[in-house]
Amino acid sequence: MKPKVYRDPHRAKILWGGIILAVVVLGFFVWATLYLDSSNKSSGAFTGKIVAMEFTPQPAQEITVGSGGLQSTRIEGEYLLKVQTPDGSRVFNVWVDKSAYDAVKVGDDYFVVPTP
Repeated sequence: MKPKVYRDPHRAKILWGGIILAVVVLGFFVWATLYLDSSNKSSGAFTGKIVAMEFTPQPAQEITVGSGGLQSTRIEGEYLLKVQTPDGSRVFNVWVDKSAYDAVKVGDDYFVVPTP
């Protein structure tokens, strides 16, 4: 006489439920990745012409309090580039550091990603 084998129907339901849940979660991650990637393409970035360069001196001194104690830094000033869109409709102000300011001149192309 053969022993009777009782199959647990709940085990199959749990297995299929887990597989379906894993596919749904994986599909959500794929959708989120593709959605975020597509939103970066329409960020409004452009390459425009530098129409003006401005330097505003600052007689300020920056003091930082941290784990190393007080630290003082001398701020030279603000370096500003005015970049015009390719169609000439707008001019964006782009604040840069000294090395980027020294590397360009009026009339050069400059890549800009406007902030929202």
